[in-house]
Amino acid sequence: MTYFLGVDGGASKTAALVTDDQGKSLGDGARNIERAVNKALVNADVASREIVWAYCGIAGADHPAHRQEIVDSLNIFFPRGNFTVDNDARIALTGAIGFGAGAVVIAGTGSVAFGRNEAGEEARAGGWGPTLGDEGSAYGIARAGLSAVLRAYDGRGPSTKMLDILSRDYELAASEIPRFVYATTTHADDIARYSKLVIEAAEAEDQVASAILKDAGRELGACVVAVAQRLKMVDREIPVAYVGGAFNAGELLLAPMRETIIARAPRAKVGPSQRNPVEGAAMMAIRAAAAPRPSRSRA
Repeated sequence: MTYFLGVDGGASKTAALVTDDQGKSLGDGARNIERAVNKALVNADVASREIVWAYCGIAGADHPAHRQEIVDSLNIFFPRGNFTVDNDARIALTGAIGFGAGAVVIAGTGSVAFGRNEAGEEARAGGWGPTLGDEGSAYGIARAGLSAVLRAYDGRGPSTKMLDILSRDYELAASEIPRFVYATTTHADDIARYSKLVIEAAEAEDQVASAILKDAGRELGACVVAVAQRLKMVDREIPVAYVGGAFNAGELLLAPMRETIIARAPRAKVGPSQRNPVEGAAMMAIRAAAAPRPSRSRA
């Protein structure tokens, strides 16, 4: 039997999966790259030297310094260099729709849309990080929610149930928000967890929270439309899949996103991903083993 490894490294967690050459799952793991890979290998009862190819889709892998850190970590397991380091959007797309034409929109801690047309051309929109972008992400939703809470607390904005929910369920007073957000130990994924605050309030029919999710959905839809336009797919019947924790908001986020997409790409079919990103990474490992792409292989 031959073995392959897929790795999905997002902003808040990393998952790894060992499969056979048919894509059947043999063992998985989570946490950081080293621990996730090691756990997946142990669960599959497979040694690293038995892996034919590993494909790793990692958030931020396009940044040279971060990419080198990833390569250094993977070299521990695969000193022969039989691995590929790529960004997380490509593995999410493959997991979502396979190797055909279509698009995926990711809304986890960060957000990005990524697509591929029938000619194999690819395009992305969004994914510019928490300072310059990530609209529609769990971080973006949380940031807007916490800001709305502060406006309500000051009396500068409309009242919102988020103020009471924050104090009751999260044991965080409005006046304590800045200290939490600006602490050097606070990261984007720590803030992103407060997207649940917005979702909970919107489910309770809070107008401020509902408006935040509606804006977020429209932003995600705009990313998909931008990708479809660049790839000349707005008139095509293409699958558009979604993946990521922000979609726990359900139709509160999906409905405005879908409406935005259909308004510009009326034949698009919006639905959940066929497989998760780590499964997409394993699929790409199987394909890469047959014809590795040097431009995406080890640095």
